[in-house]
Order: sequence, then C-alpha cells, then structure tokens
Amino acid sequence: MFRNPEIDATTDYLTYLSSEGDVFHAWWKGNFREKIPAAGTWADDAKGHGRMSAIAQIGDRLYACGQGGQIYRRQGQDDWQLLTDALLFDRTAYQKKKEGRPKTTDPAYLDWLRDYQKQAPRNISFNAIAGLSEDAIYLCGEEATRPILYYWDGTALHEQKVHLEEAALTNIWIEHADSIWVCGREGVLLHGSFARGFTPVNLREQLNLFHMITPYRGQLVMASSVRPGGLFELDPATSELSRFSPSMPKLRGDYIFYACAIGDVLWVVGQKDILCFDGREWERIENPDLP
Repeated sequence: MFRNPEIDATTDYLTYLSSEGDVFHAWWKGNFREKIPAAGTWADDAKGHGRMSAIAQIGDRLYACGQGGQIYRRQGQDDWQLLTDALLFDRTAYQKKKEGRPKTTDPAYLDWLRDYQKQAPRNISFNAIAGLSEDAIYLCGEEATRPILYYWDGTALHEQKVHLEEAALTNIWIEHADSIWVCGREGVLLHGSFARGFTPVNLREQLNLFHMITPYRGQLVMASSVRPGGLFELDPATSELSRFSPSMPKLRGDYIFYACAIGDVLWVVGQKDILCFDGREWERIENPDLP
C-alpha cells in the first residue's frame, strides 16, 4: 500500500513490483506503470544485477530491493535512483575473476578456487525491506548460504552481526525502534535492533521456511511452506512456538507463503488458497482464476 503525496495525500492504493523492476500503481483515478532502470534480468536495460524482490513505503517514498545488492528509492514519478551502490554486484569484475579458470583436473585449480572465493565480488540477495523512517531502514536476505541483515542510517549501510552460519532471512516486522523481528529459513527468528544488536530466538529444533511475520491477537504469526509447513504463532513473552489455533481448513494447494493481519482479520495466501480468519472462524475466499 502506498500513499503517494504527489497525486493523492488522503488515499492509499496498491503498488506492485515485478521481478524485472516494473512498478505498477493501481491508483483508482488511473493506473500507471514505472520501470526501475537497470533492474531485472531480462529487461532491455538490465545491468545483470538480478531480480527485484520487495517494495515498501518508508516515510513518504517507495523503496525497493532485490538481488545483486540492489536498493532503490523513488524520488518522484518515473524517477528511481540507487540508494547506494556500496553492495551492488559488479558483474564485470565477476566475469574477469573467472577468466583464466583452470580445469578442475589441473593441480592449480584448488589454489585458484581459494583465491577466487576470497576476492570474488560480493553477491547479496535482499528479500525484504522495512523502516521506521527514511534514516532507519532494515534490509535482510542472504549471501550464498549466509544470512544477511543491514541497517541504513540515512547516510550509510551497517551490516548487523547475525549469530548464525547458514540461513536465509526472508521478512521483517518492526514493532518499535528497539524491537525488530526478522524471520527466515531453517526455522530462524531474530529479535533486536540496530542499537542493541540481534540475537536468535530459540524455537526448538525445526527447519521451517518462514516467509512472513505479522502481529495478531498479541502473538506473532508466521507462515511456513515446508519442514513443516503451515501457520504458526509465537508468544513473544515466552518464545513458545505452536500451531495457529484454530487450525486452518485443509489446503487445496501444497503450501502457504503469506500471512498478514489487517485490523482484526488475518489473511493467509498459498499456492491455491486464500483464507481469512475473523477471530472466530476461518473462511475460504473462492478465486475463479485458481484451478
């Protein structure tokens, strides 16, 4: 949802981001489309940084992030600019490093590989972006198999220490300035802030791929697609994790990947399911576009 002060300071409207950097504004007086220059993989102006992943309003502006360390800020209509190129994937340097690569049967291959891994340009994939203000923004994602969490203070990026060797961070929920929640793969949940640092929350041994985190009825609700999949809720006071109660209706698809609370209603979206819970019972929303 975006409240665009340029055209309508009183009404929010839906904004969609494609993986190629197309930004669709579903304004009720007239839809329009923008393109983030250089973003994407197959777009004519793509620079090889990769796909876009997430879009959010922070302050009065839209921000978007994606693969290859891409972070963009919307300055105005049809005006998207890199927030910073500090983490931008350098494809030219990447290709140059691969030149002269020996065959795997060559005795020099292992030495080349060690040198390449030490000096290869960073390639960070951001999965989510959220902020308290334009000078207090969090981004999370992954670098190969390593979890990545950054903080933007309005001037520079600061990498946050994540006490985990492997995982992918997928979503951020900001409770307040000193309480930021970050979920991810391998059953990961982090809690903390830029000021006090982040620590993993012990959720018992399980390897859920958590896609979303949202507050509902005093609990934190998380959608997981695998290991095991389903809808979970966490008591933030005790860190006790359990299946959401009452349980969802039987899914028509294989998994869910989205959960978000709007007022008193919890919405859940999956491969072939749209469900809502009003605090008393579940309702399935029939979608004629789903087989």
